[in-house]
Amino acid sequence: MRAVRKDRPRGPSSRKERGAWVVLALLVVAILAAAGLLALSMMPGDWGSEEQGPPDRSEPAVNGPVPAAVAPAPDLASEPEAFDERPYDLNDQAISALEDGRFDQAVEWLEEAAAARPDVAVFGANLGEAYLRRARAGEGGPDAAIDDFEAALEWIEDAERRAQIEGLQRRARLLRDEERDFVVEPTLHFTFKYDGSRGELASGVDRLKVLLEDTYQEFGEQFRRRPVEAGEGRIEVILYDAEGFDSVTGLGDWAGGVFDGKIRVPVEDLRSELRFARVKSVLRHETAHAFSHSIGGAAVPSWLNEGVAQWLEEPARRESAVEIARAKLGASALFPLSRLDGNLVGWEDRAEVARAYDQALALVDHLSVQYGADLVFSMIAACREGGVGGAAEHFRERTLVELDAVLGDLADTLYR
Repeated sequence: MRAVRKDRPRGPSSRKERGAWVVLALLVVAILAAAGLLALSMMPGDWGSEEQGPPDRSEPAVNGPVPAAVAPAPDLASEPEAFDERPYDLNDQAISALEDGRFDQAVEWLEEAAAARPDVAVFGANLGEAYLRRARAGEGGPDAAIDDFEAALEWIEDAERRAQIEGLQRRARLLRDEERDFVVEPTLHFTFKYDGSRGELASGVDRLKVLLEDTYQEFGEQFRRRPVEAGEGRIEVILYDAEGFDSVTGLGDWAGGVFDGKIRVPVEDLRSELRFARVKSVLRHETAHAFSHSIGGAAVPSWLNEGVAQWLEEPARRESAVEIARAKLGASALFPLSRLDGNLVGWEDRAEVARAYDQALALVDHLSVQYGADLVFSMIAACREGGVGGAAEHFRERTLVELDAVLGDLADTLYR
């Protein structure tokens, strides 16, 4: 977990150890007093004379991002001060809250810890991380995200990370401006956002709501998980015109939609049955990504993620879609699976992107036919704990077969 640390000061930090130090200090005082070498009251606030006062705590910190008071070296001639563990306890609790996705609570605890001990740099670094994660979650809307990105920049000093955060903040402003006047219409499991002034969308959106609610139940059975019932909140579906979609995603007209935590789709006219059918297919595809992310997290390899999403687009047309993909692959050499683990969006060669999608669909269908669709969905779930390699490991454990061998089998069927 980046920048989230549990630093505690070295030395006698436990109550038992601190008690030993107190006893030692008192023993030294008693010995020196008995020898007539010390005349100092140990009563709190009584320093014996005007010339002798409490230690000066106005010196600036040597380390840490914020000037702050630091305690001087321990003075055995005075009562050792009690060490305040609360800021460190708050830091530890905040780390657990971040891991659980309780961003508001993590921010609250870390703000208190950083205010109490501004000389402990790690509290500020963790606070910046908490602001950043809350902003990226986007639960408070674009304006709240923009404010959180700004707050993160106040605490994060690394130049590369600051540049990334500034880029995210610019995108948040773009999203806010693009969606400022969108209507928001929730259903049981989705939240639709779109430009309500576009008459060509009005009647079609109501049909899409029914469609996606049916899709949600269907996918819930197949993935054996329902994100909303698992406490993840409604899935957001945002409909843009082509220009708005390109402005927000930067993907241009080649992408039919995208899932980046929210489903974003360009929609021109839902009054046309042909265009409505196209949007329906795209929404099923992106909803499959939402389910894959819910069950497997961010580590699901792209070949599995995109393959399953295509496989679920149109069950009635699945067989013909697979045959078309296999025909387009032809006798070309297949990509090694390791190349298809990462995000395909960053690929520059459009022809290679198309081949990668065709291979993903053909492979997922091959796995489903040979080993069963249930195993394919459980491979997605295995990525939650096992990372990108979790799918292959799960497959090996269940079948005693390597995935690369299955890819070879697929290639043999294509080249015959």
